[in-house]
Amino acid sequence: MLLTAIRTPLSRVLLSVCLVLFSSLSLAQVEIPEAKVAQGIEYISGGIGSEESDALLALGKKWPLVLEFSQDHPQRPLWVADVTVKIMDQKKKVVFEALSDGPIMLLKLTAGKYDAEYSFEGKVLKRTLVVEEGKFQKQSIVWPQ
Repeated sequence: MLLTAIRTPLSRVLLSVCLVLFSSLSLAQVEIPEAKVAQGIEYISGGIGSEESDALLALGKKWPLVLEFSQDHPQRPLWVADVTVKIMDQKKKVVFEALSDGPIMLLKLTAGKYDAEYSFEGKVLKRTLVVEEGKFQKQSIVWPQ
């Protein structure tokens, strides 16, 4: 009886460890798009499919800026790709410009205040970005239907 009581908690611990390991392995198997550089700023864009988007969002917590692109829809916003991202410093100088290959873009933008323009299907949305040193920021950009 005592041996059974000892095994039960131990088996639960072992099962928990196995579940954590296997879930980590499945995330590790997702191929994340390669990092690129535009105007000296490193970025990754993608997020096609739920596994890749989950992996990018998890990785994004280690990047200064995560952008999510979607279009409004009656049920829920739908993620979009092929978004032109243009970021300007306070002197209106373009410091970054690239096309997002998917609905998620991670950027290693230095701390500062920026003006951003996001263009999708000819519609431009403007936003202000404030990137703080050592802090993670996520900005969701949603185009009206």
